[in-house]
Amino acid sequence: MEINKIHQMDCLEGMKQLDSKSVNCIITDPPYNINKASWDNISGYVDWMMEFFKECERVLMENGTLWFFHMRFPVLAELQMRIEAETGLRHKQLIIIDKGIQSIAGRAGKSLRSYPRATEYLQFYCFDDHTGAQQLGEQYARVNPMAKYLSEEFERAGVTRKEIAALFPSRTGGLTGCVSNWLMGLNFPLREQYEKMRHYLNKAKEYEYLRKEYEYLRKEYEDLRKEYEDLRKEYEDLRKEYEDLRYPFNMESGVTDVWKISFYEDEKIAHVSPKPMKLMRRIVQTATKEGDLVLEPFAGSGSTLVACKESGRNFIAFERESEYIEIAEGRLKQKTLCEVN
Repeated sequence: MEINKIHQMDCLEGMKQLDSKSVNCIITDPPYNINKASWDNISGYVDWMMEFFKECERVLMENGTLWFFHMRFPVLAELQMRIEAETGLRHKQLIIIDKGIQSIAGRAGKSLRSYPRATEYLQFYCFDDHTGAQQLGEQYARVNPMAKYLSEEFERAGVTRKEIAALFPSRTGGLTGCVSNWLMGLNFPLREQYEKMRHYLNKAKEYEYLRKEYEYLRKEYEDLRKEYEDLRKEYEDLRKEYEDLRYPFNMESGVTDVWKISFYEDEKIAHVSPKPMKLMRRIVQTATKEGDLVLEPFAGSGSTLVACKESGRNFIAFERESEYIEIAEGRLKQKTLCEVN
């Protein structure tokens, strides 16, 4: 499906046309089902949202994140229980958006049963560890060159793990778990430990002089070590990328889980519930990196898309209402004209 374009279609229909694990991030403001417009009155709302979240789970990359807005807490509670039970998505944080006192101007009642609402909720989801960092660790442990080589050589020589472990007793003479850790790829043996295993397998007293005649563990320690270090660097880079996406905020930013962002400072947009650009920029710039692909299933007036364009991110967007598509495309075009000028 063409990127950096708003596709006029129902989001569920559009998402079914996307490849699995194809988007880095989903940022969206779905209908709240509070009758703000004709499109904001959905029968079987929670079931409909669950169908949407299951498609999110399918198209989202394993280190991706999902962000969506809502304001009805009882509905959010029901959705959260079902998302946890029916998908692999895991709730990471509820962010409170403090819209400011202007949001209740002229609407503050005197009811003793509730306080005037000046907030909305932003939900942050990702996959659990097993589909992300843990899976990366397991993947690289399995291809750890030393682990793979030792396992093959022990099997070829007909020795057991316990037999090799006896070469490296604890201070009290008992068995340790070092060999198991080497074979699982969790640790890397020292050179002297490797040589001791080599000597044992080949049963050569003068093994330094018989190096070229080894039948087992013929590979040189430094060659295995270099291969391991190259692999480890690749893993660390991927792990850091994964963690940066899962935990996009840091203490230096001064950002907590309460965001004070006015909804009344942006240009006036002909939409019943537009999100301010400051808010959308914050999500896009902290949850993604340049060149990432962001999915916006409910494009609306296009604030997420403008934030993506400003930040060098790509997007795929869906929107059913032609009037909103016109507004969003106009904002994107204006952004392009500003960049040219």
